Amino acid sequence: MKRAARGLIGGSLAVLLSSAAAHAQAGSTAQLSGVVRDASGGVLPGVDVTATQTDTGLKRSTVTQASGSYTLPNLPIGPYRLDANLQGFKSYVRTGLVLQVNDAAVINAALSFGAVEETVQVQAASPLVETRNTGLGQVIENERILSLPLNGRNPVDLIALAGAAVQPDGAAGLSSSRSMQGGKLISIAGGQSAGVAFLLDGATHNNPYDNANLPLPFPDALQEFKVETSALSAQNGMHSGAAVNAVTRSGTNAIHGDAFEFLRNHRFNATNPFAAKNTDGSRKDDGLNRNQYGGVLGGPIRRDRLFFFAGYQGTNTRQTPSDNIAFIPTAQILAGDWTAFASPACNGGRTLALRAPFVNNAISPALYDKASLAIVGRLSTTTDPCGRTNYPSRTEVDEGQTVAKLDYQRSANHSLFGRYMATSFRQPPPFSLIDNVLTTTVGGRENLAQSLTIGDNFIVSTHAVNAFRFAFNRTAIHRTSQDFFSYPDVGVNTFSYMPHYLLLTITGGFSLGGGTESESTFRTNTFQVGDDLQFIHGDHQIAIGGSAAYWKSTSLANVRSPGTFNFDGSAVGAGLADFMVGRPNQFTASGPNNLFMTEWYVGLYAQDSWKANDRTTVNYGVRWEPYFPQQVTNGAIYNFSLDGFRAGQRTSIFTNAPPGFTYPGDAGFPNGFAGMNKRWTDLAPRVGLAWDPKGDGRMSLRSSYGVSYDFVNGQYHLNTAIAPPWGSDVRIQSPVGGFDNPFLGYPGGNPFPLPFDSNAGERAPANARFSPGANYLAVDPDIHPTTVQSYNVSLQRQIAGNWVASASYIGAYTTHLWNMKALNYGLTSVTSAAPSGVPTTCVPTAATFGTCMNSILQQRRVLSQIDPVNGAFIANLDAHDDSGWERYNGMLVSIERRGSRVSYSANYTVSKCVGLPSQQLPNVQSGWTDPTNPSFDEGACDVDRRHLANVTASYQTPALAGAAALLSDWRISGLLRAQSGGPLNVVSGQDRALTGILGTNQRANQVLDNPYGDTSSVTNYLNASAFAQPAFGTLGTYARNSLYGPSRWQIDMVVARVVRFAKTQNVELRVEAFNITNNFIRNNPIQNLSSATFGQVLQAGDPRILQFGAKYVF
Repeated sequence: MKRAARGLIGGSLAVLLSSAAAHAQAGSTAQLSGVVRDASGGVLPGVDVTATQTDTGLKRSTVTQASGSYTLPNLPIGPYRLDANLQGFKSYVRTGLVLQVNDAAVINAALSFGAVEETVQVQAASPLVETRNTGLGQVIENERILSLPLNGRNPVDLIALAGAAVQPDGAAGLSSSRSMQGGKLISIAGGQSAGVAFLLDGATHNNPYDNANLPLPFPDALQEFKVETSALSAQNGMHSGAAVNAVTRSGTNAIHGDAFEFLRNHRFNATNPFAAKNTDGSRKDDGLNRNQYGGVLGGPIRRDRLFFFAGYQGTNTRQTPSDNIAFIPTAQILAGDWTAFASPACNGGRTLALRAPFVNNAISPALYDKASLAIVGRLSTTTDPCGRTNYPSRTEVDEGQTVAKLDYQRSANHSLFGRYMATSFRQPPPFSLIDNVLTTTVGGRENLAQSLTIGDNFIVSTHAVNAFRFAFNRTAIHRTSQDFFSYPDVGVNTFSYMPHYLLLTITGGFSLGGGTESESTFRTNTFQVGDDLQFIHGDHQIAIGGSAAYWKSTSLANVRSPGTFNFDGSAVGAGLADFMVGRPNQFTASGPNNLFMTEWYVGLYAQDSWKANDRTTVNYGVRWEPYFPQQVTNGAIYNFSLDGFRAGQRTSIFTNAPPGFTYPGDAGFPNGFAGMNKRWTDLAPRVGLAWDPKGDGRMSLRSSYGVSYDFVNGQYHLNTAIAPPWGSDVRIQSPVGGFDNPFLGYPGGNPFPLPFDSNAGERAPANARFSPGANYLAVDPDIHPTTVQSYNVSLQRQIAGNWVASASYIGAYTTHLWNMKALNYGLTSVTSAAPSGVPTTCVPTAATFGTCMNSILQQRRVLSQIDPVNGAFIANLDAHDDSGWERYNGMLVSIERRGSRVSYSANYTVSKCVGLPSQQLPNVQSGWTDPTNPSFDEGACDVDRRHLANVTASYQTPALAGAAALLSDWRISGLLRAQSGGPLNVVSGQDRALTGILGTNQRANQVLDNPYGDTSSVTNYLNASAFAQPAFGTLGTYARNSLYGPSRWQIDMVVARVVRFAKTQNVELRVEAFNITNNFIRNNPIQNLSSATFGQVLQAGDPRILQFGAKYVF
């Protein structure tokens, strides 16, 4: 694999490096084009056309073709002057042009007869209407980045201003605890939330481990960025949803820079409506104290030749967030009285009836489990009759970002640049700051992201340019945890790879520890080279090029190695009651889940932009993106064949493996250490049309269609790698030994610790143990990469002066979305014909049916029914499945005004997205709810937001004299964001279907037509009476994502005053208000029917926050 890929890449680069560059692939550049005519309208060939970047003195020249057309591709962004000269005609000079990232500005010129020494000067801004590119895009320029209120100063948050962009709720939109801070997952125009390609200075800027972005430069170090989506040109690849091209600021011929500080303090902020109360009834503040400081400096090292730019931003945050909520045993419960806990007042209007050994919701305390009592003794206490406790947390975060860039104009035809950026993040675990064991669900962070890019631009001739990029990106994520106690510490007979740490989840109760918050490290290195060619031939602008990337990732995690107990209420009727009597629904344990992964990426393209006539441009091209699946270098990857299991076929690699599995080294195992076949024939055609109906650049009609591919992230196999024999992931349903002794009766006893060091990358020996009841995630050898067909039609019109309006239809159809399909689910029977091995004592109509069936889940599984002996070694066995799909249709309308003192921008998106879900990090039990019918999970996409709106406005007072001078240089800027609610998925919280698939996947029954309660309240957003638990052995009737949560809107504002005290120096004082109206931004309600807080809204977005800033600019 490596030799083949290296040979392919080497051959590709040999071709690419002999060619010249495409502006879109370069990512950080723009282009000028147009037609030069005489006064009568005739075209003028042979005209010398020169563009001069006025900040740096860079000059680029070309000569018009026989058609009078010219094109200057791959121009650095910034302000320009355009000169056109031809003997016998007056010189033409146009100033005021500002090129933005990925601009394709069309500037036509008319030359008048006269002496060349005479000059016709035109002062005009860049065109407002896009008449050449066929994709949909929006530039967020430096002025808006700096002037708009930006909460947290993370420019990624401004992507939504482009329209049709949705950040998923909760953790789904914040990448994960394995990710670098500043990374966001955003769905644009129906694309996958991890499907946005980020480029910084023309080079890849995604973290392949999670496919989110790496941190972008802070606002003062960022020149601008452009969001483009829907059927982009063939230069764009690697991800299918959208492209975000960002550009770091550069030095110029003038020394420039700034120094800034922004302060926040809780005394000036409103209070979160869910904050805990003081004894006088007032809400507690969050203790916020944040200081953000830094500056930038840029200028010439050698005028017109060598420039530098550098910047630093530091952020220190201290905060006590809103109290968390948990339910713990009360004094009444400890005395054996559960009547208050089970009452309607504590269960959303429902009465719980606890099953045996409870009698009338009471029990003898002598029946409580000793380990459970030991844990309860380490908890805080509560006087709330329902057991509710509010507990604080503590946040201490220190962040830093350094940016440095050099630009070198070696000659008129050759330029180079280099940029380095490092971002650090440190946050200790809350339990190290607050002595409350309930805070252990959150860990700490010690993270570092680094990025290096080197670029080389070479002008081969007046009609050809070459651009080369090299990039190296690295993320080092260290998830830290604080010791508290382990299961052996409280008397549970288990082994833990993490002394004094455990994982416990009680549905409707409390949790301790966090599998995805435990001590772990994740390191990813990415190398990329790209080379692009662009040359002009008559009316054709032809681009060929491509890129190659290689990433290597090492994950050393402990998601399940401390041991995990789940109590979900399936034993006696409530999770907390199950816990107190020591009857877990499930126990899970494994060795460390380590992943050693490498992957290659290659993308090559050819593109032609054909100026068919003065008014029509046709873009067409094709991109070749072969699929090279990830290589798991320690061999922790495998295929499974049901036919092979039936036939008793065994691997030659591991002596004790169950039949049906094959591993790297087995005959016929595909593609080395990948387990998936390469796909060499994946071609992505793109075509688009841009039409300027009147030829005046004031209106355009554009349309495009394209196919693109997307690829899974680097953590996708993280849970695959903990199966036996590497991690020996064991999942015991309703352990016979209960909480105290989960391995009692388990064949062979406790398999931990394992006899080899997986942290050091040691491979499992050939005679490694395969424990019964283990979990597997098998890969499909013939799985396809995700494929997206996107299409659009757009009308854009300059309606008056600096106003431009547009309306765009956007569509996308995504296929081959990856999810998991259970192969070894539990068979159920609610008739007298029970599956083999199921005792007749499991009477379907009896109250104990669910408990009885859960206790024999392993005997009921598909493979146990085929072969009880070998089937006993396999508990959950899920296989990758690519049958997921999504369809998106949307309409985006926008209007914008550009001006020196007044500017407005507004857009509105109405859309609908439906389909089947996908996963970014699959796990067993988390795939299709009905493994025999994936379409049962059809519904609204998780990112479906029917309505989105964004409005920005900025006004600056003019320079005034005399007494009115105090009113000079004031600026007020505002930002409104609004969106309708996201989908809700009402789940059972229990394995009511008795299939062994998670209760957080299985949905509830909807029993009333109107499932909403009082949607204006926080206590009854969903009507608990409208839902019920499905009968055992059945799936719920609620349709996935068929309800919607609260809508939300927020207004942010900035008031600033610029005090000028020298020609090039000023001080800016500003006050920023986020959520200035203090709007109550409700989060989604609890959707787990087994939770005591079902249907309630328990969290809200930030209340009004004020920020004060000062900046010295020179």
